[in-house]
Amino acid sequence: MSSAETAPYEALARMIERELELVGTGDYDALSELKSEREALISTLPESPPASARPALQRAALMNKRVEIEILRLREALLLEFANVERVSRTARGYSPPRQARPHVEATA
Repeated sequence: MSSAETAPYEALARMIERELELVGTGDYDALSELKSEREALISTLPESPPASARPALQRAALMNKRVEIEILRLREALLLEFANVERVSRTARGYSPPRQARPHVEATA
């Protein structure tokens, strides 16, 4: 196993691990920058990876799945929070005084 062969794949796995950390902390600006770096690294990789890169690629795939799960979890939390805000808003409107109809003056007489 040549470390020169596997170095880019190890770097990819580390990038995805870092993405997981950034999603967890909510640092979406840094996540966006890291995504660009990741895409640049992937574009330099050969179409067929060497067999020695298998462990790094497996780790990267597992970390990528964890990133997806974390994003879905955050999305679900945001949707629940939005639903709660909507419910509270409807409740508050129910306690507000009824609106008075404004009289309209017709200018075409």
